[in-house]
Amino acid sequence: MKKLLLFLITTMLFVGCFGKKEDISSQIIGNTYILQGVLPESEIDINFEKDKVSGTSSVNRYFANYTLEGNKISIQEPGSTRMMGPENLMIQEQEYLKNLKDSKEIEVTKDGIILLTNSGVKLNFVKK
Repeated sequence: MKKLLLFLITTMLFVGCFGKKEDISSQIIGNTYILQGVLPESEIDINFEKDKVSGTSSVNRYFANYTLEGNKISIQEPGSTRMMGPENLMIQEQEYLKNLKDSKEIEVTKDGIILLTNSGVKLNFVKK
């Protein structure tokens, strides 16, 4: 009887520690987020699907595959359309796509998400 009671208590503690871990993918899939702090005449957004991200990167549309393990995210080299725009928007777009590929962690906030890059840049998005 003591062994059974010990087993049940141990099982409940184990489930209590690991059972409450929230799945980030279920929180972000199907949502579109808008990047904060961009040039006033532009918009950068990101949309998450099962294994793909896509969005607008100032002038062009982009798309990439990603993997997610806990809060660790890896985004592959993005592909994009090839339209030209004003130089300041093209520079902003190139910087964003570079940081997107460099993303290593994702945090879900009450207003949206934050992507943290390997170089320490924080991309702060709010839910659309």
